[in-house]
Amino acid sequence: MYNLKKRLKAKNALLKSVFSFFLFSCYASFYTQTWEYTISKDFEFSIQDMWGESGFYEAKFVISNQKTAFVKTIEIDDNNIGKLVFPDEFNHTRGKLNKDTITLFNWYIEVKNQKVASGKIVYNPSPNELLQLFKYDFFDFQKKEVIWGDVVDGFRWSDKKGENILIRSVVTDIKTNSNHLYIYHFLKEDKEFKQVRKLTDYVKNCDLDLFSNHNIESIELTDIDKDTIGEVSFSYTNDCGCLEDSLGISTKLMLITKGEKYAIRGLIHSKKNHMFSEYELGGNLKKNDLYRRFLIKKWKKLTGAKETIYN
Repeated sequence: MYNLKKRLKAKNALLKSVFSFFLFSCYASFYTQTWEYTISKDFEFSIQDMWGESGFYEAKFVISNQKTAFVKTIEIDDNNIGKLVFPDEFNHTRGKLNKDTITLFNWYIEVKNQKVASGKIVYNPSPNELLQLFKYDFFDFQKKEVIWGDVVDGFRWSDKKGENILIRSVVTDIKTNSNHLYIYHFLKEDKEFKQVRKLTDYVKNCDLDLFSNHNIESIELTDIDKDTIGEVSFSYTNDCGCLEDSLGISTKLMLITKGEKYAIRGLIHSKKNHMFSEYELGGNLKKNDLYRRFLIKKWKKLTGAKETIYN
C-alpha cells in the first residue's frame, strides 16, 4: 500500500510538471512575436511587428537572384511599418538589372539576424501590362458637337471595360487673352460612345504672360493596380504670370480611371540655372498608395527638377 501511494504521488508530481510545462509553452507561443509583411502591386515591401515587442529595431531587406542583388536596412519603431519600394529605394550591390525586363527574384526580410519573412516575386517593371495606347483620328468621332474648341489630339485603347477614347482640346480668346483647356474621356456602350469624364480648366483675362497648354508628351496609359482597366495620366500648364519675374508656373498632373480623377497640383520654378518644383496632393490621392507613388514619380520626371518640395 505504501509503495502504491508513493507511485501515485510521483505520478501526480510528473503530471503537474508536464501540465506546468504545457501551460508555459502555450503562454510563450501565445505571446510570441508575430511578423506581418505585404508586397504591393508596384513592389512596395513592408514589415510590421504585430505585437510591438521589438522596440526600436533594424530590418534588412534583401532581393536577389544569380545575376544581381539589392539590399537595404532601415530603422523601425515597433509601432510603425517599415516600407521600401523596389528597386528605387534599395541599394544595388551586385550585377546589373534591366529595368525593362520581367525578372524572377528571391527575397527575404531579416530582423535581429533572423529571417522573419521570405519568398519569390516576378518583377514586372511595366505599369502598362497588356494595354496599349493608339492615336485616334477625331474625324472618325461621331459626336463632334460635344467637343468644345480646337482638338489638340485624340487617343484610343481597349481594356476590360471596353473601347475607350480620350480627346484633348483648347479654346483661345485672343482679344481677352483667355484660354480654356478640355479633356474628354468616352467609353463605348451599346455601340455608342458615352462620356465618362470631362475635365475643364482655364485662365481668363490675363494681363501678363499666358501659360496655358496641354503638355502633349505627358499622355500615358497604365494599369498600375493590374485590374485590366486602364488609367490615363497627363499634365497641363495653366497660369498667368510674368516670365521675367521667373515665378513658379502652375502645372497640374492628372490621372483618370473609372470616372475618378486623381491630381497633383504644383509650381515649377526656373531661376537662372536652378530649377525646382513644389506640389500638393489631391485629397483622394492620399488614400491611394499605388496612384500616389506613380504620380509623384511621374511629377519628378516631368518637371525635371533636381529639388522637389512637398507641401
